[in-house]
Amino acid sequence: MLGGLLLFTAAQAQSASPVRERRDRRVALPRPGEPVLEVPVAAGILTTLVLDSALDRNSVELEGRARFQFVDVGERSINLKPTMEPGAGERLMLRVRFTDGASPEHAVFALVSRPSEVDSHVEVSRRPLAPEALQAELSEVRAQLAAKDAEIATLRARGDAGSPAALALAGLLDEKGVSARRVAQQPEAEMQSSLRVMDGFSLRATAWAVVSLEVKNHGKAPWTPTEARLTRSTGGVPVRVLGVHMKQPRIGPGEVGTVVVEAEDPAWDAGALFRLELVDATGTRPLLVPSVAL
Repeated sequence: MLGGLLLFTAAQAQSASPVRERRDRRVALPRPGEPVLEVPVAAGILTTLVLDSALDRNSVELEGRARFQFVDVGERSINLKPTMEPGAGERLMLRVRFTDGASPEHAVFALVSRPSEVDSHVEVSRRPLAPEALQAELSEVRAQLAAKDAEIATLRARGDAGSPAALALAGLLDEKGVSARRVAQQPEAEMQSSLRVMDGFSLRATAWAVVSLEVKNHGKAPWTPTEARLTRSTGGVPVRVLGVHMKQPRIGPGEVGTVVVEAEDPAWDAGALFRLELVDATGTRPLLVPSVAL
């Protein structure tokens, strides 16, 4: 049990792999001569653009369209889901025409990739936002910043927990203690994307839950998971993941590395089964663990 705690605290001390923050925002189309509006997208994540004027669905022009799982244009919305996101410094231009002929006649966006954020919902105004709308947006941003400050304070408290005693002082351990369960080795026949779970276990306390996996990279390129998705096996309800941690920067070809996933405060019955998916930045080499007990 102490060994499990020490592994957990060691994982906490490691710097978390960058996880993109999904954001909702409101913007106005740039005036003539101003830079094109950039929209961060990410592989496997849906980005929705909602405009305030009707669109010509047949006028869509998108660079690199083959790299998108789907592109759907509605009366006033554009839904995008890349299978392969733009490379560093790359801009995929998206252009669509309005139906009423008023100015501006087109909306132009530059789809980009950013390591720290991705747009999930963007409300786009055809003309500059009114002062009332700007004030509402400012209030919304302030509320988001306040929530982010609270989240950072929580994460900092977790990051400062470097020993069993510190865990107790931080409120991450109580009289209920910690329960542990094994994660079975994946059969070789079930190996996906040249990745295989060799061993693992889950830990659960009142205030936290983690899954620790020993992953072997049978591929020819290094692998670094940047995002984890944890979903209830029954009902498909997602659980909020707080971070993905590793003992090493990446898992090289032929190497075995430790990956630890931290989830929110457990609100489910002990022993419930979950589906865990680890995804790298490209989205092309996911690792699926179909049954994890927490």
